[in-house]
Amino acid sequence: MLDLSAAAMQGFLLALGLFICPGPKDVLVFREALLGRSRATLVAISSGSDLVLIAVGVLGVSAALETFPALQVLLQAAGVALLTGHALQAARAAALGSADALAPAAQPCDRRWIRRLLAMSLGNPASWLDTMVILGSVGAALPATASLTFSAGAFLASIVWFTAWVALARGASHWLISSRSWRMVDAVTAMAMLGMALWLLTDLVARV
Repeated sequence: MLDLSAAAMQGFLLALGLFICPGPKDVLVFREALLGRSRATLVAISSGSDLVLIAVGVLGVSAALETFPALQVLLQAAGVALLTGHALQAARAAALGSADALAPAAQPCDRRWIRRLLAMSLGNPASWLDTMVILGSVGAALPATASLTFSAGAFLASIVWFTAWVALARGASHWLISSRSWRMVDAVTAMAMLGMALWLLTDLVARV
């Protein structure tokens, strides 16, 4: 008899092991949490996008990308452009200062950050690697019922990780109230985004 609880635990532990290494999306989530964005919205977008990508991977899209290398190259190039754009935006904020950072509560109706987070969550190749490729491939190899519980366990890990990550950021916000501190946050954000973009570009050039 198939042990579904074991499949769920496998999904949870594997996903948690992947998520606890912060990537570009985590950096952006941390920054938005520092600005006082809604915790529920941050977790919902971050974990919801993970669920979508895991499901896409389990349904076989990761295998399709291997079958059609040109599509993979195109998506990777789009990811490089996305990460580079975010890196330049963060670098500009680090150099000139960020109005959002100095007055985080002054723009309660601004929803551009939601679009930024959605783009980074669903268009970031680093997220594809963890969720769609690794978790999706493992889940797709399991029987149908076990695949479902594996995915549920991985989704739960995402919720646990981002809930803790956002809470950590909100706790650190008391220490990051100066313009200089925020410029450091933006500088780290820029370096993380640019580093991932360069890594992807190097891999892209090697593929071509």
